[in-house]
Formats: sequence, C-alpha cells, structure tokens
Amino acid sequence: MVVKKHPHKTEEHFNKIYLLPNARIGLKCIFDLLNLNKRNKILLPSYIGITDKEGSGVFDPIREKKIGFEFYKINKNLTIDMEDFRKKIEKGGIKAAFVIHYFGFVQCNLKKIVEICKNNKVYLIEDCAHAFMSKYRGRYLGTFGDASVFSLYKSLPIPDGGLLRINNKKLKNPRVANYRISEKTLKSLYRFDMEKINEIRRKNYALLVKKISNLPGIQILYKRLPKGIVPLNLPILIKNVDRNKVYFKLLDKKIETTSLYYRIIEQIDRKKFPVSYYISNHILNLPIHQDITIKDIECIAKGLKEVLGAERG
Repeated sequence: MVVKKHPHKTEEHFNKIYLLPNARIGLKCIFDLLNLNKRNKILLPSYIGITDKEGSGVFDPIREKKIGFEFYKINKNLTIDMEDFRKKIEKGGIKAAFVIHYFGFVQCNLKKIVEICKNNKVYLIEDCAHAFMSKYRGRYLGTFGDASVFSLYKSLPIPDGGLLRINNKKLKNPRVANYRISEKTLKSLYRFDMEKINEIRRKNYALLVKKISNLPGIQILYKRLPKGIVPLNLPILIKNVDRNKVYFKLLDKKIETTSLYYRIIEQIDRKKFPVSYYISNHILNLPIHQDITIKDIECIAKGLKEVLGAERG
C-alpha cells in the first residue's frame, strides 16, 4: 500500500453536477436516464409556456422524445393542487413528476411532494430554471428531487449556461460529453459575487413590493419573501384591465417587463385548467435584478401607477 502525499481521486468526491449550454439539454439527459416513454409518463404542471422565438424549454424535449404526459392542476398563486397531484400519481402510469419553482419561489408542500413521489416509486424532477440560488430550509432548491435543472443565463449576464444535477445515486452518469458551455461563460462564472447579487435582488424585491402593495388593480403573487429565496422577478396579476395594454404602455415609458407565460402550450386544455389560463392572461413580471437601482424601482412603481390609473379611466 502506498500512502499518497496529495489527493488523487477525482470523481469519488464529486457531486453529480454538469455544466451545459442550457436547462433544456439537461432535461433531455434526465429523460434519457429515466427511460421515459409513451406508457411510463411524466406528470407536468398545467402552467407551461411557449414562444415563437424560443419554443417551450420544458415541453419541446418531451415532444421530441415522444414521451407520454399528463398535467396536474395549479392554484391561483401557482402552488400545486395537492389533491389533484396525489390522485394522478397514485392512479399509476406515472414514472416521473415534474415540479417548477416559478420565479425563484419554492413550491409549497415540497416535503409532501417528495414523500408522495417516494411512496409511489415516482422520480421527482425539479425545474430550477428560475431558482438558481434559492434555498428552502437551508438547502438549495434542486437538491430535494432525484434530479434537477438550472438556467444560469436567466439570472446572470452571460450568453448561455445551464446546470444538470443528479441526486439519486442509482441513476448512472448522463450522456453529456457532446455538450459544451461557451468559453465566455466559463471565464465569467467564477467572477460573479453571488452573495452580493442575491442580496441586491432580495432588497429590490422587498422595496418594490412596498412601493406597489397599495396600488389598486393588482395582486402581488408573493408579498412575503421567505428566507433563502432569491427571486427572478416580481410577479403580479393585473386585474380589471387589459394586461397587454399595461405591458405596452410601460414599454412606452421605457420600463421593460415580461409576462411569464403569456401563451400556454396548446396541449393544456383551457376547459380543464381554467386557472392556468387566468394566470397566463393576467400575469406581469416586474424586474428586480441586480442592475436595478432604487431610482429604477421608483420609476417602475410610478409608471405602473400612472398606467393603471389611465387604463381605469
């Protein structure tokens, strides 16, 4: 036996985390690992978007690989309808369940979701594309399920970047050798001060909530910012007036917002999932990222107040 003076074992002490160009590729790798097919379906939330430019990061890989799917209901605050989720898991035919931590906020009942999946031998996949640095009870989101994906470029000013994380030791190494993250992103990643970025995002979120909380005609989806949560943006519902008009009038004031997701994939039935379409038709996501200043926040709050007032007449 030789006692080495320096450590020499590599993968023995690795977490199964893989850098990829985007989260979509990570999902494809997970689907291959789980050998999902038409019979062994994936259970999806009924709030998944699509755009002409980018397609659907969640649903495109499912369609391409011809995987069977089913949807579960969501509530008006984007939490999971636990009764519907449980029923669809327990009836069988589901091999994997998919949970999205929308806008960086942890899905409520996460421990119960994990328990339901384990009891029914269903794999749990966490979508943390919006939740790169969010924690729940001291643990990073993406560490609770069997596997998870992240999108780095949604939170950082880089051209690409995704993460695939495998938590289930029984799952073999994914086929990632052919996928490469850009050199520009690799050179930038280690230089970001993530603690500072997280702190700014949280402060911006809290301040903007304070500025707009009394505005008539809106509903803030998450008024409270739990410890550990790093929000992607501030989601609100526009009530009683046309969300699209609000969006474009804010744009006229040079205030850029998004609406995630203003368009739902056609596979989600409007009659079966009316709540999903209600959110889709009313949601507006306000920016709170690390480049936003206090002056910007005041501008957003003032602009929103003026636009809502004008629309109500």
